[in-house]
Amino acid sequence: METTVKIINGFSTEAIAGTVEAIVNNPKIADFELRAENKWITGGHNRSTIQGFYGACQEDTSRTEPFVYDNDEPPLLLGKNLGANPAEVVLHGLLGCMTTAMVLLAAARGIEVSGVSSRVEGDIDLQGFLGLDAEMEKGFSQVRVVFDIEGASEEQKQELLVLAQQSPMFNTLIQPVDVQVSLKS
Repeated sequence: METTVKIINGFSTEAIAGTVEAIVNNPKIADFELRAENKWITGGHNRSTIQGFYGACQEDTSRTEPFVYDNDEPPLLLGKNLGANPAEVVLHGLLGCMTTAMVLLAAARGIEVSGVSSRVEGDIDLQGFLGLDAEMEKGFSQVRVVFDIEGASEEQKQELLVLAQQSPMFNTLIQPVDVQVSLKS
């Protein structure tokens, strides 16, 4: 007997159900530790590598080569444009995470979409970062995300926006997170 795997939005609904069932049966499977390493090169240029992580109760070794991301600043901010600046990388991560959350959770609910595109804008005033105005935020004062969703009804689009907001990156940005900074011993 041949079975057909149902694929919605590029995800196997069987695999989604299996993952959810595994987590329900063993909640520790849901605990992940993601990692990145960074090395300063010169000026505003530095390079991050991402490879291993811990998840599903084990160290992941599926990545044979690290992902490499160069960070820099545009000349206006004293860099050489050798990569996106770290604030732009955060915006990239936000869009990527919200989009993946949206289409994955939509697939789990049987909602098919034919296309998703998005745009993000974030406002930063450098006076806070530079210590010129103690009242000024040092990070983004506002971030605006706009989605264009194809192949879904207006009601489904509203549901998809809610699903996108279940994104871990979205929630990291809107809620305080305990960030600990230390020196290597």
